Amino acid sequence: MTSTEQESATRHPDDNERWFSALGYLGFLCFLALWKGRDSAFVRFHARQGFLLFLAECVAFVLLVVLEKTIGRLPFLGLVVVVLAQGLVYLVALFLSVMGFVKGLFGERWEMPFVGPYGEKVPLL
Repeated sequence: MTSTEQESATRHPDDNERWFSALGYLGFLCFLALWKGRDSAFVRFHARQGFLLFLAECVAFVLLVVLEKTIGRLPFLGLVVVVLAQGLVYLVALFLSVMGFVKGLFGERWEMPFVGPYGEKVPLL
């Protein structure tokens, strides 16, 4: 970390930085936050996590479609399994998006479970 990145990590983010970091958790708007995050370590931190969450949601959606087309064809058990899996995935994604949005908007750094440790490996656009 360079000295300017350390300074921006210790100072409190301004309103624009907080809003861009919060927008990073709203689906494809993570690309806007990644683009604007080049100047701020705080926005960059949240934008990378938002991008990983968006990527995980896309992968989960594809897996749910595959689950629906395979196991979902079973008469009763398939329907139950698919509905429970969809409900779980959508609730977890909604919870993580809302938590990230709120933490970013309030100017807090919050490492998201599951995807947070991989945030530093995401390159900026």
